Amino acid sequence: MAGLALDKLNDQAILHKQDPETWGENYISMAQLRDDVLRDEFSASRRKKLWEKVQKKVEGNANVRPMVREGRTGDVGRVWEWVGALGAIDTSPYVDKVDRRKSGGFRSSLGGLAGEKLLEPESAQIKDEGRILGRWEDKKAYY
Repeated sequence: MAGLALDKLNDQAILHKQDPETWGENYISMAQLRDDVLRDEFSASRRKKLWEKVQKKVEGNANVRPMVREGRTGDVGRVWEWVGALGAIDTSPYVDKVDRRKSGGFRSSLGGLAGEKLLEPESAQIKDEGRILGRWEDKKAYY
């Protein structure tokens, strides 16, 4: 469950970076995330115990910043913000739910977004009359 919560936080950060107008916040309310992750658990006592464990793991993760924020509706609550590296959205189970009304879909240097495949830069390819013959390899080690 903690992994699912971390994935959702990462996805929210990616979506906000790609389209800040549609995805206004780069954080998720802890209460909303709890209700989403534990939607199939109806026992209040079990739900509380499970969420305490999840909260401890998520807040112990260096990629998550817990804070208190005021939402769009004026509610003040605890939120979690993903501050770590952003992964590719094409690995997310929520990619089909992403609204792609803007032309071209998602494009970013994050790599592989919306099912796009990354290509080698043309400067690294050896071509002959439009055919790719091989890839140029640099022999020097870079650090």
